[in-house]
Amino acid sequence: MDIITIEATDHTPKVILDHIKNRFEIIGDAYHENSKEFYAPLIKWLDDYYNYLYFMNEKNSSKKDLVFTIHLTYVSSSSLKFTLNFLQGVEKLMPLANSIAIKWLFNKGDEDMEENGVEFSSMVGIPFTILEA
Repeated sequence: MDIITIEATDHTPKVILDHIKNRFEIIGDAYHENSKEFYAPLIKWLDDYYNYLYFMNEKNSSKKDLVFTIHLTYVSSSSLKFTLNFLQGVEKLMPLANSIAIKWLFNKGDEDMEENGVEFSSMVGIPFTILEA
């Protein structure tokens, strides 16, 4: 199972999906011209992580607490769709984890990103903490 580390660009967020250090972050702007292309490996990683957790649970039955931190500063409508797809992939991990939470951060005064967090929290069955960064 690979670790995904993607450095931020002008149009894409920094991504860390590290199952060894239990660190899961998406931080920055998300308005890639092809959001599907950007998010596809992240969603595939979640599928792989599901299989990894299943195997690990069968092997030693100790489940992890998982916190996914998302701090998007600007996001296109296309990236919002794939962010929801990503969160739905995280939701599928719930039976294989002790607990899962989303830490949704937004910049001071950014009501749109705060509202996006509220909307996403109602669309997936994962506890969200929505905080001003």
